[in-house]
Amino acid sequence: MGEHDEARHRKKQERFLLYDKEEAGLMEMNAEALSTKKKNERFLEALKTLSDQDPQSFSEIAPELLQRCAYYWRGSDPFFSTKLNSWLSYDMMWKPFGEIIPDDANFSKRIESDAFDIKMYSGSTKDLLESLQTRFPNDFNQWDASIRNQFIILGMIAMGREKGEYQGALVHRLGLGSGDVRIKGSNVIRAAKIALARLAKDNDSNLFSPATGHGVERIHKISSAKLAETLERFVLSHSASVLLPPPRTL
Repeated sequence: MGEHDEARHRKKQERFLLYDKEEAGLMEMNAEALSTKKKNERFLEALKTLSDQDPQSFSEIAPELLQRCAYYWRGSDPFFSTKLNSWLSYDMMWKPFGEIIPDDANFSKRIESDAFDIKMYSGSTKDLLESLQTRFPNDFNQWDASIRNQFIILGMIAMGREKGEYQGALVHRLGLGSGDVRIKGSNVIRAAKIALARLAKDNDSNLFSPATGHGVERIHKISSAKLAETLERFVLSHSASVLLPPPRTL
């Protein structure tokens, strides 16, 4: 074998060795991932067993366990901490835990008043926004209860965007209950939506999609994602935005 052939043979062996090391590394990583997944499945099974055997004790320690896991995962994330605490306090009755997981992006602050300009819009959308400005004057301290409820309901549903908002969350924000939806709460929501839908209809707009689901898990949505975003900008630019929960990223 000549010197050139030997050099080529050595390079070939080095490539095989490098491939073997990479393959071994991937296999080790896959094995570790599978091991972690299997262990987590066992941990969840154990927690389920404990919750069945001693539900009272489990309900007392579970919030702390979730908070510690969230801290290890997100670090110091004040917004997620607030969402988690709200979920542990009452939102869990109607909202799946996965829905409070935030995007990696920071959540937006309230929109400055000059960030929303009704002149940007035209046609029926502009007509609707002008009617909403008339319905909701800036001094919200002078509003009666029905106008206040309409603003909160419209704002929260719009802020839910394509996902909408749970009836349980609306009822809680209105101060009409924190658990099961009471008849009064559902009636207030129905009356507010009817009044807002009539206002929209007078301006050739379709405001709401048909609600789906039942009880605290009933979901209310704006008729389109585009209109929801427009209305979200409107309510968050309003002085009464302080009545609403923290906004999502725009």
